[in-house]
Parts: sequence; C-alpha cells; structure tokens
Amino acid sequence: MQEIDVVRHTRNFLQQQGLFGKRVLDLYTDAHPSLLGDAKLEPFQRFTLQFDSFATHPDLVGRLDDGGTTFAVEAKGEDDWLKGIAQADTYRQGFHAAMIAVAGTPSGDMLSFARQRGIGVLEVRPQGVAILEPAPLHLPQLDLAENIRRQFTASHTLLRQFYYNLPTHYLACAACFQIWEQRFGTSSALIAEIAPFVQILYPAMPRDFRPALKGAEKLGLVAIKGNMVEFTQLGRSCAPLLPSPHQLTILHQQALKQPLASLCPQTGAVLRILLHYEPIAQFIVSVLAYFGRSQAISMTTLVEQASQIDKALTPVVFFFPKVIANVIDDQGYIVWRKVQAQHYRTTIYMQYKRILTHAGLIADHGLAGTSSKQYRPDADVWELIA
Repeated sequence: MQEIDVVRHTRNFLQQQGLFGKRVLDLYTDAHPSLLGDAKLEPFQRFTLQFDSFATHPDLVGRLDDGGTTFAVEAKGEDDWLKGIAQADTYRQGFHAAMIAVAGTPSGDMLSFARQRGIGVLEVRPQGVAILEPAPLHLPQLDLAENIRRQFTASHTLLRQFYYNLPTHYLACAACFQIWEQRFGTSSALIAEIAPFVQILYPAMPRDFRPALKGAEKLGLVAIKGNMVEFTQLGRSCAPLLPSPHQLTILHQQALKQPLASLCPQTGAVLRILLHYEPIAQFIVSVLAYFGRSQAISMTTLVEQASQIDKALTPVVFFFPKVIANVIDDQGYIVWRKVQAQHYRTTIYMQYKRILTHAGLIADHGLAGTSSKQYRPDADVWELIA
C-alpha cells in the first residue's frame, strides 16, 4: 500500500468510527501535491504547525464534535515509520492527540517507542483499519494550539462561501423571517415553504434561494438544519433594525452603483456588527488596522503584513488550499516569486471585499478583476475607513 492508500483508509475509518467515542466533526486532508489527485479526499487544507525555524504539516487533521478536541495523523506506506513517529511527535505540540497510520503491522519495539512518545498507532490494511495503540489525550502548547484553532475556524468558515457580492439578499432573509414569525408564530420553516414567501416580499431574491440563505447563515441570521431553517436570536435582534423587504428591494438596485452603508447608514451599521463575528472579515480588518484608516494598500501588501501577524493563518485565508504547498517554504514563509494571480482566493477579493465595502468598513476602490485570469493583486486596493 502506498501513502495515499493509507490516507484514504484512515480517513474513511475516522469518518465512520470516530475517535475517543466521539464523532469527527471536521476532517481535512493535507493539500500536498501527492494527495490532490483524489477528489474523495476533499476537503483539502494545509494546516501548519509553526515553530521558530521550521513548520510541519499533518496528512490528516480533525476536530471532534465536542467542539474543542483536535487530532493529527501522519500517514506512512511500508517504510519511514520511525520518521513518521518523529513527525507525529511534533504534532503533539499543537493538537490534543497525535497518531501515525502505517501500511502493515508494526513491531512490538515500534509500538513501545510510539507509546513512550505519546503517539497513537493505526494499522492500515486493505481490509480495514485497527487501532493498535490508542493516542493519549493531553494539553498541547497553548500558543500553537490556539493557532491551530484559528486555522480550523478559518477553514470551516471558507467552506461556506458568500455567493453574492451584495449583502442585501442575506439581510432580506432576516427581514422576511421576522414577518414569517409574526404571521405564523414559529421561528422555523421548511426551506421549500419559506422560499416563495421570501420571493414575494423581496422580489430581488434569485429563484435559487439557498445561496442567499447560506450567506445569511454565515452572518449568523439563520441556522440551516437539513431541509429546515431557523431564525436565530441574533437574526431576531437585528431584523427590527433593518429596512422592510420592500425597502431592501429598492436598496438592492441602488447598491449596484453605491455602497449600501452610504445609502442607508443604519443598515451598514448592522452589517458591520454582523461581520464583527465573521472570522475572515475580522482578520482582514485587523490587518488593515495595522496601517490605520485612510491608508490605501495593495492586496500584495495586505498579504505580506498578514503573514507577519499570523504566518500560518495567512495562506489559509488568502490562497486556494491546493496551491499553498507550492508557495510556502519549509519555514512557513511565502515564496513571493512563486505566487501567481490565480493563486488568490476569488471569494476574498470579490465577495468579501464587496461586502466589507457595503458595510462601510473599507473604501470603494472597486474590484481588480472578476476572475483568476483577470485578477491583478498589485492593482487591488484596500483601505480601511471605519
């Protein structure tokens, strides 16, 4: 069995069996070039455990459904097992549990060595996976564990992308749900039932309602549970501050040419409050705050400064997962001569930038391209104004 086979089997095992009696909530495969060819291993993300002079990247990382326990797995084929234990040993510094998954049956000496290092051992064979040595849970180093937590939060947030550049569709979900709750006395609804209700109240809503609903969920206004949607307490608190669905329909058309915050300052203020709880938006704003208000900088400068603030988190936020391994070196630094325009996440320089603009957080400098082929990072201007 090759290393990619070990990753496949281990991933399936963790998804089906869980770990420590708990369900695996988030599970990511390292975006290493040798693994990217198998779409069944998605989602990919390069998690970085950043030390002073080097960085390590587990083959699999996960978070359990208790919301806090994290684990990392180093996968090896039929050799390099001792090297794998050494790699897994570094993962203990940032994760609550570290394991090595190997193709075959390790010797008693190897199991004893892994046990002494606090490393769990998984035996991987074509017919299945067995835990030969359970991984002991422990408290990792606080600063490294916190950095890993931020990478989990960013990765999870970016899996649910903003689909529309204009936030009016997302805000309209809350405004319409308030009317639904008042009329029918319930804070939940079947998506198939509330969709036509919203489209009547807010005619600007696209026929496909789900992208707008998912954007509203990212902002915390609603919670999607299968084919149901619930009005959250945050959504219920914000809705009275928003314009009516009819007014939002008018604002939607006007916001095609002018930022929403300048058209309706109160709505912009509500959006700023909602974005305060959105981790990607907050990271971008915190980096811009380093330069101060009314200081226009390029995307390249923004990313350079971000990497000085959080070297491990920056590639996760600004670059597509599948290219990160190609643009950072062994110490975790961005190799700028390797960075190309198509490496930047489109959702950052399009959806996030426009939503931050409509919230009145950044100045309206427009977009520097609407696709990876057209994008010009050095011409993409970002300027904090709030």
